[in-house]
Amino acid sequence: MLRRIARVVALSLLALHVLAGCSGDSSERTPSAAFTLTDDLGREVRFDSIPRRIVSLAPSLTEMLFAVGAGDAVVGVTQSCNYPAAVSTLPEVGDLLNPDAERVLALRPDLVFISVEGNTQSSFDALERVGLRLFVSNPRTLDGVLTSLLQFGSITGHEDRAKRLTDSLRGIAEDLRGAAPPAPASVLVLISTQPLMAAGGRTFINEIIALAGGRNAAAEAPGNYPTLNRETVLRMNPDLIIFPDDMHVRRDGLIERFPEWRHVRAVQDGRLHAVDADVFLRPGPRAFLAARRLRALISGTDSPAPDSPSP
Repeated sequence: MLRRIARVVALSLLALHVLAGCSGDSSERTPSAAFTLTDDLGREVRFDSIPRRIVSLAPSLTEMLFAVGAGDAVVGVTQSCNYPAAVSTLPEVGDLLNPDAERVLALRPDLVFISVEGNTQSSFDALERVGLRLFVSNPRTLDGVLTSLLQFGSITGHEDRAKRLTDSLRGIAEDLRGAAPPAPASVLVLISTQPLMAAGGRTFINEIIALAGGRNAAAEAPGNYPTLNRETVLRMNPDLIIFPDDMHVRRDGLIERFPEWRHVRAVQDGRLHAVDADVFLRPGPRAFLAARRLRALISGTDSPAPDSPSP
């Protein structure tokens, strides 16, 4: 038991240190030969050298770049990029849906990272038309996050750091699976209250719930993010309800809006929690910390008081 606790602490410290975006190891390697990587659109992207000026067009991609130690190379981000803190000093090139191609060009990037679900086809086309080199990264699973981190490490010359980070994240997942509760708690993750929507069974959040040792109450509802009616939640009767803090509603406000939920087990047991939206909803390395946080909420070892907990 003491050995397991020591391992968890070591993994947690390593993950938190790396996720904080410390990028002092500015270059781990200089490639001796060109190489090619296939991005998440199936495009082969050739690299003759390490990119020195990178623009990131999605918050999750920005997090991953800093996490692997490539923060020093990032010269531009979107208005939605907010982690780690060093991002706040970088030039912004517009919002997530409409980055300004001229502002991107003005930063003279030798590589632009772009997503699929966060960004748009029109943005991709506009940036490609002006001759920018694009790498598309769109992880949709926890394994996809690990793959993207390793790719980012290869592209930016931080392979060793990316490998250490992915090993630590795999260790967190291994420890969570090794200590899974025998009877999974039913967890409902609300995404919106107007309309009332939840995370369904084919989402990244569903995987976080499973890794945390829970069972997604909305797993069988149709669609990735199904719209629910108030009575459906009563029938689901989840053990735990969580909702992102960017919904700007407190627990008491949610119960006032849906007074019939006082009959739901999660409300009766006081297990209604706001969680950090960026940590729980963003397909990046902190998703593993989200699973660990959710495990603590499921097991009752974490205080239910904060509305915006940190991972």
